[in-house]
Amino acid sequence: MKFLGIILILLLLSFCTQRETETAFLPNEQIELNDDWYLWLPLAMLVPGENPIWFEFTPNGTQLIESPYEAALTPLSPWPHARYISSMTEWNGNIVMAVNTDGFLILSGSNEGEINILYEVKDERFWHPYTVESLFLWEDSPAVLLYRNDFFTYELPPPLESQIFILEGNSPVPVPLKLPALEVFNQEEQWEAEVIHRGEDGNWYYRLREKNSEMAENTYFRTHDLNISGTRITDEEWRNSIPYLDIYDALPVNFSLPALPENFIYTGIGITGNVLAASWEEQDLPAIGAAGFMVVRLDLE
Repeated sequence: MKFLGIILILLLLSFCTQRETETAFLPNEQIELNDDWYLWLPLAMLVPGENPIWFEFTPNGTQLIESPYEAALTPLSPWPHARYISSMTEWNGNIVMAVNTDGFLILSGSNEGEINILYEVKDERFWHPYTVESLFLWEDSPAVLLYRNDFFTYELPPPLESQIFILEGNSPVPVPLKLPALEVFNQEEQWEAEVIHRGEDGNWYYRLREKNSEMAENTYFRTHDLNISGTRITDEEWRNSIPYLDIYDALPVNFSLPALPENFIYTGIGITGNVLAASWEEQDLPAIGAAGFMVVRLDLE
């Protein structure tokens, strides 16, 4: 397997003498391209250039496209059930993307050959019927919150034994994790966390919602450590804790994102070294149609 990875890298490097930007999809098997991440499933090897490499989420997986102008006519779905990048973050020199109803995508930092590896980590047993929310770092590992969104459907999947799933280098699938702070009510009471974030004051804030109830209520909590129970807070305290994020504030000076078709928007960016990844989606709120991401090299000179 490791020999196969080396051969593919050499082939890709030879292609790049002819083309500025190149992508090679890998066979559906594990290869040891990096000893730290060998249990992740590599999807593609990328050599980003000045022209973006565009990916779209399709029923057949993550696919290359020329641009969002060539995106498939994906049926619009309510956002809790659509496939799109919910959040992205930078972690240990990599860009981690949480894909709703699917799993993690990881774009590795470039190695000496200026190659980025796109990895996939998912487990279809858990993610598909649930909504992905709140990508955050927990004890130096990317973590997401999965929950049952009851706004657009009346038939909910069974509750998850654990709502938190983390990304670990030594696991080919997301790893479930229980956080004591979220165990406020017993499972029979049908309350579950829907959002969690860290405030500017360093505390963790999270919202729980009652399920299978005509008078579903929200309740809010704050704690300095998710390993212990939180304190209930008011609606106003919750609203004041929500961070305001503008993806364009994180863009390098003198860099502009490529234009998108009408009703398409960028929703997040991540940067590793001189490579930028940006998620995009077609919106007709509250629905999402086509969605994906692009990767481009930044001119940092």
